[in-house]
Amino acid sequence: MHARTTTATPASDFRRLGDQSWHDKAACSNLEPDIADRLFFPTSRARKDIAQAKALCAQCPVRRICLDAALESESFYGIRGGMTEDERRPLHHKLDYRLDGDRVAAALRGLDIHLSNAERAAVARLAYLHGFTAEQLAWTLKVSQDWATDLLRNAHNEIEDRDRYWQEAGGTDEPADDAASGTTTVPGRLGQVIDRDSLGEAA
Repeated sequence: MHARTTTATPASDFRRLGDQSWHDKAACSNLEPDIADRLFFPTSRARKDIAQAKALCAQCPVRRICLDAALESESFYGIRGGMTEDERRPLHHKLDYRLDGDRVAAALRGLDIHLSNAERAAVARLAYLHGFTAEQLAWTLKVSQDWATDLLRNAHNEIEDRDRYWQEAGGTDEPADDAASGTTTVPGRLGQVIDRDSLGEAA
């Protein structure tokens, strides 16, 4: 089962890989180092410090980005995004299964953002359906061309197996093309419309 690790984040707010500029917008950015350490790396019984840190996080404009960054970088310690280590632990385990359609669409547009394993596979399936070459998918995912070739091959096999299953079951699950609008509705878990003209330069 796929799960979101955080609430929905607007595509424009996705953190680019390696981008730390959001730190300057954090509510905790102006704290003295010793105060920040006390609040955000408290002992388990320092309930007042934990409450104060969470209060700062609650009004922070980059709280969700901070939480995503902690999960994506496997930062297990301290309070991040308004959550303690214990509160974040289940989300760390779920991260590989996150399937966020907005992230998938953003990656197809060429944004260099973190993708879970499930999201990376979804990008590969959509890329295959849209006729991406291995070179184009490699550019989109910032991976080697050999890896992109394997991803496209896996996507081909998955879609072929799915179509065979539906044919044997007497049903259909073909992509519905709309030539007039230039869009394709992709069946399956994503169930979203991707505009061919917004797939990025690699397309």
